[in-house]
Amino acid sequence: MLKSKKFWSYDLCQTSELRPELFENYKIKGKFFEDVLYFYKEIGIAPHPSLRQPTNKEITEVTSISFINSKVDLNTLKILIHLLPFSKIVSLKFCTNNFDINNLEFLIDSILTKPNNLFFFSYEWNDKLSIEDKVISITSELDEANIEIFKKQQELMNKLCTSQKLEGLCLRGNLMGDECAIKIFETLKENQMLKTLSLYNNNLTSACIDAFCSMLLVNRKLEEINLGRNKFVDDDLTKIKDNTGMYLMSNEDVENYNKKIKERDQIIKNNTKLRSQKKPEVEVPFLNEMENIDGQNFIVKNKNLKSLNLMQNLFTDKCIDDLKFILENNEELLITINEKIFTEEQRNQLLDKANKFKDRIYFSK
Repeated sequence: MLKSKKFWSYDLCQTSELRPELFENYKIKGKFFEDVLYFYKEIGIAPHPSLRQPTNKEITEVTSISFINSKVDLNTLKILIHLLPFSKIVSLKFCTNNFDINNLEFLIDSILTKPNNLFFFSYEWNDKLSIEDKVISITSELDEANIEIFKKQQELMNKLCTSQKLEGLCLRGNLMGDECAIKIFETLKENQMLKTLSLYNNNLTSACIDAFCSMLLVNRKLEEINLGRNKFVDDDLTKIKDNTGMYLMSNEDVENYNKKIKERDQIIKNNTKLRSQKKPEVEVPFLNEMENIDGQNFIVKNKNLKSLNLMQNLFTDKCIDDLKFILENNEELLITINEKIFTEEQRNQLLDKANKFKDRIYFSK
């Protein structure tokens, strides 16, 4: 063991050797900060600032760790990952860290494959990465090699969405773009574990709205979605309207729906034969549920959303009818949208006491 220094240094901690046998031989006490200190003493350095014992002696158990405005070295991540399953930490936050892409890959892969008790993970305002001792912004002029590194970051963000345990994921401020968002939405059609997702400030546009709406139709687990500070327009809100809520069906609608049910059942039956013959199966079409309420039939699209943040986009007052429609057909949904896009008269309409959704719209300044 080296003589411990009183300070933490990224370069020193990143390049120091933390031997595997130290993890194997150390008997964990279950006191998080004491256990952390042991490994840093072996390195000969003070703990990372985010892993130091709080000065408040009343804090005996830690349930969340935040790395804010600081780089995070590989050894710090190894120590954290090793101790997570023996702690009560359920939330990790990484904010403005200028990650080395290899360290980030280790972190994400470890979160997904190693034992832990996490249910919330935040990776936010990380639109910059450290590349060969330089901090490169995603908005900078990038050569082909650096572009590939940022694509790797996007792949890792999508990989996070495959987690079978995380219930909350915050990816705000990473400027990931439509291509990354589309992959995330496609992943969330298959993996429906998340309850909350924030894609605030990620350069999202109309190019990803179809993928978002397609995800909404099948993913009934997500309750809170933050799409604020992007570049969505009125037509995008129309598409969201068409893919959420409950809609009263006419007799003709019911007849057509029952016809589609029969067609789908036949496809499923035929696929059974194709499967036994080891032939390619036909894709089974998705159908929304039909629900009968007090003798009336309704098509049920996504009615499980509780919160949808749409602030700081490119909506205009022309979206007011779609906004009303969404609120009327989603009885538990709270929508956040910018106040200034509406006239005073329109705001009064939305907040009129006669409207059953007056308490479910929040105007941001």
